[in-house]
Amino acid sequence: MLDSDAPPAVAPPPSLGHLGWLFLRIGAVAFGGLGAGLALIERDVVEKRRLLTAEDVTEALTYTKLLPGSTLIQVVSYLGYKLRGWPGSALATGAFVLPAAVLMMLLAALYGAVTQMPGIGPAVNGLTASVVGLLLSTTYRLGKANIKGPLTMSLALLAFAAGAFLGLHAALVVVASGLVGIVCLSPPRAEETR
Repeated sequence: MLDSDAPPAVAPPPSLGHLGWLFLRIGAVAFGGLGAGLALIERDVVEKRRLLTAEDVTEALTYTKLLPGSTLIQVVSYLGYKLRGWPGSALATGAFVLPAAVLMMLLAALYGAVTQMPGIGPAVNGLTASVVGLLLSTTYRLGKANIKGPLTMSLALLAFAAGAFLGLHAALVVVASGLVGIVCLSPPRAEETR
């Protein structure tokens, strides 16, 4: 009698060629972010081919979630490593990213060609202006909710000037503003208020 609760057997690791083809196909249809990509990986790698278990995918997500960069690409790298070591990781990652990279190059070339057409240039300028307007609207809403006094207004204006006119790196401006906030905006400690 078979135990229906027993985990399904895991298939032997695929060849490097099969691994590359598998992640190339997943990368070609993995639009929609982390959730959609994980669902495709789960369907193709775990349920259909039984190359890994659901726990392997969860482990990959757990290990890569806090790293900088795209979590989905890091999950693919980890799973490729789990299946075929470093060569599998490099191949799975490259194959997964290739369709999106090719599509972006095609869209960039199309954009370059289309914006040269007489009727399209003004449309692109209009779209660009509306995007800038939406960014300004978002900035206004964020500022309205978070700029609560003269010090925060000064920090916001200084950060704008540092980025717009001095060309300072955004990370440097953010870290410096955070340090000023810690020093100047922290509530007094209990022993200081006695």
